[in-house]
Amino acid sequence: MAIKLSILPHQTQCLERISKVFEGVYLHMTDNIFSNPVFDANNTKLKDNIAQIQEGFEGNIIARDLRTSVSNEFGIDVRMETGTGKTYCYTRLMYELNKKYGFHKFIILVPTTPIKEGTKSFIESDYANSHFSDLYPDKRIALSVLNAQKKTKGRKMFPQAISDFARGTALEKGRINVLLMSSGMLLSKATMDNEYDQTLFGTFSNPYDTLKATRPIVIIDEPHKFKRENTAYKRLIERINPLCVIRFGATFPNLPKFEKKDYNNLVFNLGSLEAFNNNLVKGVATQMIAQESLNETKVKLMEIVNTPKSCVFRNEKTGRSYTLSLGDVLSIVEPEFGGISIESIGKTDDEEIKRGVTLSNGQILEKGDLIYAGIYGTTYQELMMKQAVKNHVEQERENFFRERKIKTLSLFFIDSIYSYRGENGSDGALRASFHNILKENLEGEIEKYKNSASLIHQEYVSFIESSLKDIGATNGGYFAEDNSNSDEDIQKEVDQILRDKQSLLTFKDEKGNWNTRRFIFSKWTLREGWDNPNVFQICKLRSSGSEISKLQEVGRGLRLPVDEYGNRISDEQFYLTYLFDYSEKDFADRLIGEINQDSKLTQNNIKLRLGKVAADRGMDENILYAQLLINKYIDVDGNINYENRDKFIAEYPEFNVGLEQNKVISKDKKDQGVVYIRKDKFAKIKELWTTINKKYYLSLDKIPNEELYKASLEILNKGIRGDVLATTIEKRTSVENGGILLKEATSGYYVLDESIPYGEFLKQVQVATGLPVMIMHKALCDYNRTNTLDKTFFNRNTLTKFILEFQLWFEEAFLKRFSYKALDVESLETALTDINGEVKEKIVQGTVGIIRDDSLFVPENFLYDKVVFDSPKEKETVQRSNIDEVVVFGKIPRRSVQVPLYFGGTTSPDFMYVIQRDDKFEINFIVETKDIDKESSLRGSEKLKIVSAKKFFEELQKERISVSFEPQLKSDDIITMINRLTSK
Repeated sequence: MAIKLSILPHQTQCLERISKVFEGVYLHMTDNIFSNPVFDANNTKLKDNIAQIQEGFEGNIIARDLRTSVSNEFGIDVRMETGTGKTYCYTRLMYELNKKYGFHKFIILVPTTPIKEGTKSFIESDYANSHFSDLYPDKRIALSVLNAQKKTKGRKMFPQAISDFARGTALEKGRINVLLMSSGMLLSKATMDNEYDQTLFGTFSNPYDTLKATRPIVIIDEPHKFKRENTAYKRLIERINPLCVIRFGATFPNLPKFEKKDYNNLVFNLGSLEAFNNNLVKGVATQMIAQESLNETKVKLMEIVNTPKSCVFRNEKTGRSYTLSLGDVLSIVEPEFGGISIESIGKTDDEEIKRGVTLSNGQILEKGDLIYAGIYGTTYQELMMKQAVKNHVEQERENFFRERKIKTLSLFFIDSIYSYRGENGSDGALRASFHNILKENLEGEIEKYKNSASLIHQEYVSFIESSLKDIGATNGGYFAEDNSNSDEDIQKEVDQILRDKQSLLTFKDEKGNWNTRRFIFSKWTLREGWDNPNVFQICKLRSSGSEISKLQEVGRGLRLPVDEYGNRISDEQFYLTYLFDYSEKDFADRLIGEINQDSKLTQNNIKLRLGKVAADRGMDENILYAQLLINKYIDVDGNINYENRDKFIAEYPEFNVGLEQNKVISKDKKDQGVVYIRKDKFAKIKELWTTINKKYYLSLDKIPNEELYKASLEILNKGIRGDVLATTIEKRTSVENGGILLKEATSGYYVLDESIPYGEFLKQVQVATGLPVMIMHKALCDYNRTNTLDKTFFNRNTLTKFILEFQLWFEEAFLKRFSYKALDVESLETALTDINGEVKEKIVQGTVGIIRDDSLFVPENFLYDKVVFDSPKEKETVQRSNIDEVVVFGKIPRRSVQVPLYFGGTTSPDFMYVIQRDDKFEINFIVETKDIDKESSLRGSEKLKIVSAKKFFEELQKERISVSFEPQLKSDDIITMINRLTSK
């Protein structure tokens, strides 16, 4: 199985914005062929480009916090939520910047070994190389990874990684030189600040000086680990002096002494809110073991004493205080703590807790913290493991019984390496207990399916039996201590978990044997930088130590899953189960709070939207505000009352500007996040559902070459030449109101010669438009007869203008020259049916409606057991469809019926109806709801989508099933639409 990388719209937008920063900026090629082309960081074109990019951030408070640089070095910031493809973006960015601007020296700086290994694995993977070689056939990354230098006798030779990186030259057009290093290596005096016996370029014997001479662009991953005041960041700026620092992260540090985030020219902002609401990551299902008898004893840290080093804990149940010193065990305070001891007192390794008590399990406490004794006991851990295994088996079964199976992984964070690895070759107590629990559950699965004749059930039993034959192979661990372990089996585990993500995702090895490893154990070593798309559960058997972001904690499992063939699945709502102990009972609320802090519109206040909502509802703004207050939906300041939020959003969906319902759910609440399919209703709509789920392909009529040639020539005749300009900025002093002002003006411009070779120009036109090279060549030759072309015509701006004009022509030209053809393929598994074609019991609510209103009567003829919808118009449609003519109707699950569009992408309808016209004849009706007032408001692409959908459903008429398709606007009443249809 090879992972297949897909190009997602948000990633493309991110790359376009960063590339635009350098558009039109004068680049100077130095005499040093080993260095990047350079630019003036004070160039006003850079600032103008950034300002234009940030104009698109309207309404986003993060962008307005800091629009421009706060430091002397030139930098660009990219905010991307965990799981949305940061590594992909910055890897592809290096190809883009090389292709467009000739930059060829990049340093990737990461904070930890797991992140370094993950980045290395991605860049060197076969699937990434295949993907990028398709996009950039003439380019390749030459990756050098800097590791600690081994001591050798004789001459001290330069670190090989730095030598290989530095020696790459601008003359090697297809080579992109990349140095990957951690902050530890950046600060390593032994490796970096050493005078070696060897020199590079005949001048440099020091690695810092060598890297500085290459004028690299530095890409920083996890910028919150590289605060400006930290030694690593200072060393980077002072000793390497990058041409540009591009930071990619979900989290950015705060400015020293300020509450504002430290952004340096933020050009892309994809926060957690957008990631969750746009289904770019999994949702989160929280779960807690609430064994009250184990949570009665709380212990509080009362004091931290410096001399002699000691700390005071108080048992809140008995009221007795205890003074403990280094090495003392907490069982002195309460026996349930077992062997947990005091590891250090005073200064901590935590960025937030400067002074505290560090326990032997890694947890850091500050004065006033409370901990529950019961959750550290063996009984509680066993309860959590039992629940975790039960969760895993249920999810694994569901993911296995799919047309394209998904390998299901679970990640456990535990107390200590010894509880898992054990000593003297034997398993630790925790691992032994886990094996017993897993064995019992797997044997139960075999009993359920061993006598089934279903092929998928037989395959499942084979997988389970293989797991039972070698229960130890089902799980593996990664701990910091493993880096110095010489055990071959342990190193194999570590390599698979840390460096071979693809292996964990496969069901079978190259010999066809089942790969049963799917449980991963670690301390918080894997907290940042490591993830795997198929982690469906994180079980937190131990505290995370310091008070880190809740988003960081779930981040290891947020990425969307891939199937057994390596395809990313983005058209379903998946959940990461997060199982934690009683001490974090408010985890879900805090996670939602973090997500909702993302933008100005989601600060839990309705005042910004009040006027528009009132106008849309035809109400006085003050009356609406009063109604919301009376119903306790808001407080006097306009803040939404969290405990009534779901009810409020259901009644007033226009105010749904924060995290959508059911993106973070509680597994402890029965049926949260799901709706049930009413089987008797499905039986009546099954024929229509089966028909619209058949596979179709888009067929485009062939356009003669002569027509393509004429279109190309017409576009050229419009005048699409786009010169690349450099302006001259002049600053003059001016006396005004008795003071001297410095005013800036443009005093001239130059046309830069940034031409693209003719062959490359033709090739890029073909890649972007599909236009054959010979046709474009012929059009250019004929155009040249009346408009003499020189080489400066062929530049980036001209290319962009031609591509845009051709795409507009293409959309218009094919408006009536496409059709849909049915494929002779039938899939039993759909959004509403399982792999055997049987209707599912329930589906994730978010696939049929982000809002659920339990206060509404469910129409008798509705397909689902709850009223669900996405907009006020859809809510009205559901309520008004309970009429005699409608046999059954329902929301079409999101992205389940995708109509391919001839100009790219797909469109999906919203409702399906079976309508009784007379005693003998039924009509199938498909509706696509548009939240606009009139048809003239439809944008060009929306109009084309409706044209395509109409044509698609006309094709279904050939299936001898009567299907009618109509768009529904805000002004269209569904009853009127149905009456109009039945009267035809």
